[in-house]
Amino acid sequence: MIGVFGRTAAPHAILSRQSINLPPMQPPLTMGPDISPPEFRGRLIGAGLCTASAFGFATLSIFGKLAFAEGLSMAGFLSLRFGGAAFLLLIVLMIRMGRAVVPERRLLVTLLLLGAVGYFAQSALYFLALQRIPASLSSVLLYIYPAFVALNMWLMHGRKPSRLEVAAIVLALAGATLTASPWEALAGGGPDPLGVIFVLAAAAGYGLYIVISNRYVHRTGALVSTAWIALGASFSYGLAGALLRSWVVPLTARSGGLLLGLIVLSTILPLTTFFAGMRRVGPTAASLLSTLEPVFTVLLAAAILHEALTRNQWAGGALILFAVVLLNLPARRTQSQAA
Repeated sequence: MIGVFGRTAAPHAILSRQSINLPPMQPPLTMGPDISPPEFRGRLIGAGLCTASAFGFATLSIFGKLAFAEGLSMAGFLSLRFGGAAFLLLIVLMIRMGRAVVPERRLLVTLLLLGAVGYFAQSALYFLALQRIPASLSSVLLYIYPAFVALNMWLMHGRKPSRLEVAAIVLALAGATLTASPWEALAGGGPDPLGVIFVLAAAAGYGLYIVISNRYVHRTGALVSTAWIALGASFSYGLAGALLRSWVVPLTARSGGLLLGLIVLSTILPLTTFFAGMRRVGPTAASLLSTLEPVFTVLLAAAILHEALTRNQWAGGALILFAVVLLNLPARRTQSQAA
């Protein structure tokens, strides 16, 4: 998710461990003879950190809705969100790593372009959708992106999906169809069709972005890559806002609070807690815990925005989340063999 930052957890479990340099497989979150009490406590803390990360990323759609309602333009608040996140990350990383935070020139240009083109395009589609359909619905529909990752790995790298993965892809697409309920749109009801198209296009674009960016992200580390990709996305949003004269950020305390929330609560904190948690529980458990994100979004949208999903959308969302869990199960077997 990273994103709509950070949503790389589930696809990372789908991709090969060698290509992304993930930490070794961790044992299940149960107390057993091979796990000492301190290690068990550490894994519980890791699970809590990954859950907190999912909650933080879930706030993104809520802050986005509130920002639009406050009069902030998409170009305005997203250029500041990505720019602010990149600035804070680079400062912290420079303190820790020094000049090593700046990769060699070709890789640096590639990372900036990944943000300026790839991440800019798919995140723009998501927030265009957010202007037309509820935050809860957009978050649930976006979560079919792991299915697109599996499909892209097959088309681009010849990695044929297993039977379980094919079943998960079919479930995800069925869930998306049930959630979007196109038959209701034909009858003059249901969610905005263009909004649904935008968010599905964002999911497809994000699935493609993950497969392409995976070739480069592991060469510098996730946080360093994230910082430079964010900077590239910030530049594109700022440039688009200037060219289209659509860069609008009211100078109010409420706008400042929303921007601070977007930068810190929706980006920096969930990023750092996710990677800290993954070091303790391993990538598979972290990936599965990340599926709590749309659940938290639905709950927050109900509490803050007074949104509610229909029965079809609840059922479709459950199918999508079940599909994401299935897409992570093959990774557990692979990791067990490699351990």
